[in-house]
Amino acid sequence: MHEKNVFEIIEAAYPSLSKSQKRIADYYLYNYDQAVFMTAKKLAQRLGISESTVVRFAVTVGYKGFPKLQEHLRVSIKNVMTTKQRLTIKKEPQSLEDNIRNSFARDVQDIRSTHESLNIKNVQMIAKALMKSKRIYVIANRSSKIIADYLVYYLNFFHPDVHATHHGVNEIYEQLNHLMEEDLVVIINFPRYTNRTLELAKLVHSKGIAILAVTDAQDAPIVQYAAYELYASYSFDSFIDSHTASMSLINALVTAIAYENYEEASERLQNLEELWKQYDTYYDG
Repeated sequence: MHEKNVFEIIEAAYPSLSKSQKRIADYYLYNYDQAVFMTAKKLAQRLGISESTVVRFAVTVGYKGFPKLQEHLRVSIKNVMTTKQRLTIKKEPQSLEDNIRNSFARDVQDIRSTHESLNIKNVQMIAKALMKSKRIYVIANRSSKIIADYLVYYLNFFHPDVHATHHGVNEIYEQLNHLMEEDLVVIINFPRYTNRTLELAKLVHSKGIAILAVTDAQDAPIVQYAAYELYASYSFDSFIDSHTASMSLINALVTAIAYENYEEASERLQNLEELWKQYDTYYDG
């Protein structure tokens, strides 16, 4: 039997809702990408209503409380929104200008949410773990490969043994077959979560190798295999997989690595500058 998602539940309850509750329902149906990151207080402030009205809304449509509504919203977005659905979900047509401005607004909101929830001590601990590891392997598939390449590029500035393992399937298994206890594997996995990435995470975990999961939330499937986690907000209502926030998160991590290893990092960067100059890497005018 089909289990209703949060949108179907809200739409079914819509006719019986009060005027204020319909405003909340409309916000969930048309602005779910923003609602998913909001507390009851923030949502109330956005709509100019009381926090208790937001809490009562959750109960009225069938949830035990606001946290349960938010939890189901996150699950529903991940499970329901295919690429095509995310392109066509808005019921009212918008202009090209509106869509472009919304694209920027989504990215700004994702970065803001990631920044506000960032645990600096956790980033610092992960930076130290990466630099202490003998080798670093980075795994990602599909659009997340972009983040993996970006991370590998900058990790190579500071760590002597970094490997990207997102090429052919056979090559990945061959590389992972040589993992050692002192290694650390970074696995990047954002919605829609790819099965192959999760299978590789399970394999690495079974070998007792530490995993750093870079993903969007604590309930992401990759987290069960991770020793360390970093979270970046991720918007769901575009056919484009926007990794703006995750790129900013990687910037923060690399910054922490450089800060924690300042003298060594400075020496490495100076050596790189000399190398770039020797091979005429950059345009000097």
